[in-house]
Amino acid sequence: MVSAVRDLTGGFGAECTMDCSGTAVARSAAIKSVRKWGRVVFLGEGGDVTIDVSNDMNRKQLSVFGSWTFSKNGQAACARFASERKLDIDSLFTHSWALQNADEAYRLFDTQTTGKGVLVP
Repeated sequence: MVSAVRDLTGGFGAECTMDCSGTAVARSAAIKSVRKWGRVVFLGEGGDVTIDVSNDMNRKQLSVFGSWTFSKNGQAACARFASERKLDIDSLFTHSWALQNADEAYRLFDTQTTGKGVLVP
C-alpha cells in the first residue's frame, strides 16, 4: 500500500492519510504513506502501532491526530470525496442489523473481528 501511494504521488506521499481499522499494519502504512509536513489521523478504537519517531514522524514534521469520530463538516467532506470519485462504499460494510438488534451489533463490534457494520431502521 505504501508503495502504491508513493507511486501515485510522484514519490512525495499523500498530504493526509487516515486509518479507520485500528490495525498496526494500516496505522504504520498511514504514517509511512504521508508526505513531509503531512497529517495522519487515527480514527476509532483499538490497535497499536510501532514507529521510528525520529525518522517516521519528527524528521517529516508530521501532525498526528487521534479521534473517535469525525465532526459534521469532516463527515460531509468525506461523503463528497467518496461521491465525486464514485467509490464503492458498499464493499466496506460486512454486516448490517436492524436498529432493534443494536445490542448484538455492538457486542460483535467489541470483538474487533469484523469489517464495518451499519444499523438500519
